[in-house]
Amino acid sequence: MAEWKIITSASCGYCVMAKKLLQKEGIEYTEADVLDEMDTMSGYRLKTVPQIFKDGALIPGGYTGLKEYFKGK
Repeated sequence: MAEWKIITSASCGYCVMAKKLLQKEGIEYTEADVLDEMDTMSGYRLKTVPQIFKDGALIPGGYTGLKEYFKGK
């Protein structure tokens, strides 16, 4: 089973939509607050949330990228 992680912030509407999409797809995920993931964010040079990872690999594009990922499946 794949391991999913989403980096979010409390005031992010796209984060809420991304989590709902993962739930709709039946995917269990780990959620982390952006303030706790600054090393990850800077390591990937990421400046926005949500940031979504599958098995440690970044799915680029945040919520839009996640929608495209599932559209292609």
